[in-house]
Amino acid sequence: MKTLRLIQLALKYHWDAHKSNPANLIAGVLGMVVNNIIVLWGLWAMLFDGKPDGQALTIYFLSLNAMITIAWGSICYFIGGVRSLGEYIEEGTLEPMLATPRNPLVLVGISQSITPALGDILQGLCNLVALFFLAPADMVFRCILFTFSSGVAFLGLFILTGSIPFFVRRGNALAQLLLECNLSLSFYPTGKIFTDKGRFLLFLTPAAVTGVLPMQAIENGHWSTAFIAVVGAMCFFGFSILIFNLGLKKYQTSSYVSARA
Repeated sequence: MKTLRLIQLALKYHWDAHKSNPANLIAGVLGMVVNNIIVLWGLWAMLFDGKPDGQALTIYFLSLNAMITIAWGSICYFIGGVRSLGEYIEEGTLEPMLATPRNPLVLVGISQSITPALGDILQGLCNLVALFFLAPADMVFRCILFTFSSGVAFLGLFILTGSIPFFVRRGNALAQLLLECNLSLSFYPTGKIFTDKGRFLLFLTPAAVTGVLPMQAIENGHWSTAFIAVVGAMCFFGFSILIFNLGLKKYQTSSYVSARA
């Protein structure tokens, strides 16, 4: 409860700061919405438009984009500092946070709120509304449910990639590259595009738990697929926390910041 209260206070502070410049706030949110619409319909026109099973593909595509944009956008808006975890490690900004009794990941998370991510959330909610008219009610419910699963996996991905600078000098650039690559693999309908060996390789990436497995559970509604998707997301998140803690021990027992200077 204390952590939730801390997040709430941080969000209020960030929101008050953004309200002081409403033009930038509106431009950022609308810009993200426009960007998402262009990408969404551009992908549709390129991959699915005109195909005989267009109705089923429309439902799949809307579900995928609703899940990914809401999951990604929620993390970036509510605890956006995790997006900059690697930068904090490289620049030594993480060090003062270790002097407090609070979990450093919580402090990193609440340090930023990426307001344009509200555009992602808004776009995802619009996709959900469209699904209510096009898809069966149980599929819409599964889309909402597995958005949480995808969000847990994405949070783990932010932490895992952000921990790279613990082990690799100037690793933040690599962390951001891996993060964006996985977002592309999750956001694009790779579950429909890749087959056989390509699909096997896809399952070896974090996109399996951030996008592919949750989307399979949404589409087919099988309990076995749902179980694998949820357990996979939880295990991946736990693994990310483990790697972060290992890196943190290394960070605390070495003159990390002075070495970089």
